[in-house]
Amino acid sequence: MSLSGAESRSGSTGQNETELFLKHNPAQQQRRRVIHEPFSRLRHWRNLIILSLTFLICFTSFEAIQNIQSSINSTGGLGLYSLGTIYVSLMISCLVAPTIIRFFGLKWTIVFATLCYCIYSYANLFPSPAVLIPASVLLGFSAAPLWVAQGTYLTTSAIQLAALADEVPEFIISRFNGVFFAILQTNQIWGNVLSHFVLNVESIGEKPENLISCGAESCGAVINSDATPPTGVNVDILFALQSVIGMVAVLLAICIDPLPSETVRRETESTRPLLMSTVSLMGRFYLLLLIPLFVYNGVELAFFVGDFTKSFVTCSHQGVSTVGLVMIAYGISDTISCLTVGQLEKVTGRAWLLTIGSLLHLGLMVFMYLWDPVLINAEYLYLIAVGWGIGNAVFQTQCASIIGVIFAGCQEPAFSNYRFWQSAGFWLSFLTSIPDSVCVWHKIIGIGSLLVVALFMYYICEYKIRRETRQVLQDKT
Repeated sequence: MSLSGAESRSGSTGQNETELFLKHNPAQQQRRRVIHEPFSRLRHWRNLIILSLTFLICFTSFEAIQNIQSSINSTGGLGLYSLGTIYVSLMISCLVAPTIIRFFGLKWTIVFATLCYCIYSYANLFPSPAVLIPASVLLGFSAAPLWVAQGTYLTTSAIQLAALADEVPEFIISRFNGVFFAILQTNQIWGNVLSHFVLNVESIGEKPENLISCGAESCGAVINSDATPPTGVNVDILFALQSVIGMVAVLLAICIDPLPSETVRRETESTRPLLMSTVSLMGRFYLLLLIPLFVYNGVELAFFVGDFTKSFVTCSHQGVSTVGLVMIAYGISDTISCLTVGQLEKVTGRAWLLTIGSLLHLGLMVFMYLWDPVLINAEYLYLIAVGWGIGNAVFQTQCASIIGVIFAGCQEPAFSNYRFWQSAGFWLSFLTSIPDSVCVWHKIIGIGSLLVVALFMYYICEYKIRRETRQVLQDKT
């Protein structure tokens, strides 16, 4: 767990923490940095807000489409195939993300990647495998560099601000992640408000009748509902609006300032070490302990946006339009929780937060496993969404925070690994949604078991971090 609040105000402790970060990072022999005038505190916060708003606008478009993808394009499982393709491509692109970032820099990687998200939104106006699958591949290959650049930019800025303010980097990193994800998760509110009102025109009054195969008993990629998925003009309007919204994110990304200490590629530098940096980092003991947690983070997100929206909301309530309302509840919960979690870590530490988030998710899994769509009111779906949002806020902020703390000096390959294993969890969840023999109750048992293993291995990692932190502090006294 983190150091005490009293230590956080000590400049010498902040220096020790920084030395501990560097102790766990491989030498960056092939880098050189261009040093410019350091940013002021205000400028660090300004860039954090612009970065957060860029992702908010970009994912207002994408997340709203992702939430209804398995319901809108349910014929032949095209929506799930599209999502699965995105995360397979994302896994592959994680291996080359450090190379891409080294060539383009953090800022322009974010700009080009957000443009690819716009292309995917536009491709949904032509929902056929020939159009949607290639667009999914393009988005997947841009997603890893986007998220790695975001994580690297945020963590580097937080460490620089911590040095400027003479504070412990861990707490500034956690605070930055809390603010970033709080702003980002409001996309679930704005995007789904738009989705609900656009799609509700066609879906109003639709009531599913075949409830017995909903919930945990739902199997395969096809929606077992008598409600008719919305089609036609309203869907086209929604996707056109999301494409325009995505372009706004591209323009905003151009306003991000390059950091005062930018990593640039030497002219004689070989790309081979860059390509292998993500793979070689996988063998590090700390990262091996965290892999199950990263995989779970992907699985739980994919389960919620894929299986929960399809098998619990669309199937058992009022069709696709209600997905927007449920996801709004999720977004509000996630937003408030991200802000709260970012501040609570300084008091409780990571371990307590992750334990509470894990217990909350496990409890909701048990409830969904026992959920009877015939007897239980649909209003409980909103409570599930709120609870899942709280747990997701814990996993999102703390996974990003612990990566920034342990691997501060090799951020690109570290965040690439995080996104690789998170994407592996996404892909695994979507892949198991396609066979008719795999039902939601199978997945609930599997996800719950994975969470227990992930939490146990995380405890081992946290114990070793605390022990080495104490050792470093003792050596300095």
